[in-house]
Amino acid sequence: MAIVSAIKDFVGSLVTHNYSELPQRIQTGLNKYLRDDEDILLTLLDHKAVYRAPKFIDSNTYFNSWFILTNDRIIIARNSYKFKRFRDIHLLDITQIFYELDYTEPKITITTPGKEDIIEFTRAASADCVDLDKKIDSAIENAKTRKLQAVKDDFVLCSKCGSKVLSESKYCSECGSRLGAF
Repeated sequence: MAIVSAIKDFVGSLVTHNYSELPQRIQTGLNKYLRDDEDILLTLLDHKAVYRAPKFIDSNTYFNSWFILTNDRIIIARNSYKFKRFRDIHLLDITQIFYELDYTEPKITITTPGKEDIIEFTRAASADCVDLDKKIDSAIENAKTRKLQAVKDDFVLCSKCGSKVLSESKYCSECGSRLGAF
């Protein structure tokens, strides 16, 4: 009886589902999976997520999965009873991204070194795909900015000669003066 009830609940959630709000059990599992400095920017139920490895026979497809955009990565999670990750696509690894959002069935193709992901959304979710390209592009730019800032934080300027030196260094590599000494 419990199985029949669970199946009815699942089918009912697909019929009257909010395409941009994660179910509670998936949200709870996702919150445990995310790092402390990682924020969810967007969630959207997709129709099909295809991961194509370099060889076609290695490709995997999941239907009705969740497209989750964070400030660091795109997570594809299966739409199941609890959070089950299918793919992580780090924003800084993306080499190309193609948007086909003006069609009745929106689609995104993401290329990373040696891999390709195709995410297709349903016609019913197309209203939620408005400005999806801008949101993803903005997240990628913010990730690049954070990485550049982290690289800048790794260096200090020598007070004597003005050279860039790694922040953990005790002495300047150019003039040999002690860093942080007064």
